[in-house]
This record gives sequence, C-alpha cells and structure tokens, in this order.
Amino acid sequence: MINKSSLSFGHYLKAIRIEKGISLDEVSEKTKIRIGNLLLVEKEDHDRLPSEIFVKGFLRAYAEAIGVDGDEAVTRYTSSLNAYQTNVKSEADFDNLNTKFWPHLLLSLGAMICIIALSVFAMSVFHAPLKTDSQVKTDGGHDNNKTGKGIDNIASKVDNGRELDSDLVGKRSEKSLLLSIITIETSWIKVIIDGRMPKEYSLKPGDRLELEAFTGFNLLIGNATGVQLILNDKPIEVSGKRGQVVNIQIP
Repeated sequence: MINKSSLSFGHYLKAIRIEKGISLDEVSEKTKIRIGNLLLVEKEDHDRLPSEIFVKGFLRAYAEAIGVDGDEAVTRYTSSLNAYQTNVKSEADFDNLNTKFWPHLLLSLGAMICIIALSVFAMSVFHAPLKTDSQVKTDGGHDNNKTGKGIDNIASKVDNGRELDSDLVGKRSEKSLLLSIITIETSWIKVIIDGRMPKEYSLKPGDRLELEAFTGFNLLIGNATGVQLILNDKPIEVSGKRGQVVNIQIP
C-alpha cells in the first residue's frame, strides 16, 4: 500500500483511485468533468489547470467520486499552488536580476579599463624627462635607454594590475556557497543555482547532493521532512510537515 501522507493533491487522488480499482472514465461519468481536466489534476499541471476556484470544485467532486475527504484534497492543492507560485516569482526575480547584472558589469569593466589606460598615459607623460632638440641630437641612444625604462615601468604597472585581478578572483572563490543536500525520506527537489535553468532530482533515503553557487540557491522541496540542508558546514532549517511542499531561498 502506498504511503499517501507524503503525496500532493493530484498524486494523492490518483493513488486512492487506483487502489480502489476505479477507472478515470468512471470518475468522469460521476463528476461530469472531462477526462482531459482530470488528467491535468492528476499530473498537477498548474500551468494548464483553470483558475483556482474551478480546480477546487474539480477536487471536491473527484474526491467524492472515489470516497475520500474533499477538504483534504483542497488543502493539499492549496499548499502545492502556493509553493508553485512562489517558485515562479523567484524565477522571475532571478531573470530580472540577470537582466540588470550584465549591463552594470560591462559598464564597470569599461570604467576600470578607462581608468587604467588614463593612469598609464599619465605616468608616461609626467615621468618621462623633456628633451630639447640639442639634447636629442647629442644624447642619441641614451634617450632610447630611458624610453626603454619607461616602457618597462608601464609593463610593470600592467603586470601589477593583473596580479590584483587574480587576488580578486581568489577572494570570490573563497566566498562561494557550498550546499549539501542529505536525503532522509523519499522526496523530489527542484534547484535553481545563481539564476540559471532549474534542475529537478528524485531523491531516495541515503542520496546526497553537493552543489556550489556564487549568488545563491532557490529550492522547491516536495517533502519538507525528507531532506537535511547544510550550507558551508552550517545546517539550514527546513520548516514544514511530512509531505508538504516548501520553497526555500538561500541565503
């Protein structure tokens, strides 16, 4: 027998229907709901399901047709819908962040390059000795040596600038976020790392995921008590009941 306490609304109704040997055609005939809409309920397809008020009506009718409590199905649907809407909003926020991040980064890099170029130019102008025509004629190769030293100085400044960039990269690496996900109970999880495309995992007890990010994680967890989260060796609390879908933003 399936442990239905951890199932969300669609899988919950489907599991009971199959357990009782009731076909989807029978449910459709009793409820007068089209099979296509019943399939959307069982698949929990929030994108294609109608508005919330209609879905709740479908769930109560479906539950009555298979002999279970309609309020329980509606409660599970509400929890799943809230988590889904939170996740959609988080993805939109990540998209907006990415849209704003790159123009600002390019402007900052452009400004930094201009500052370095102006600094190098100023050093070459103010530190190079002025020569009269007579000095140029009499000194000849001596001036070339000074010019060579000026070039060496400029090259030295550029090299120092590169070393500074390497230091900054090292500091950023040290500040990366390392997330360990340890599975205690069967669950699924949807992960968005640094605003990139989401990835989904089906986890069994004993499974362990090691993830790394620079800006953060957004997690949609199918079973609130199914996983333990550890961020940079520090545990992260997951609030919720067994079977409850929860959304967590880290940090």
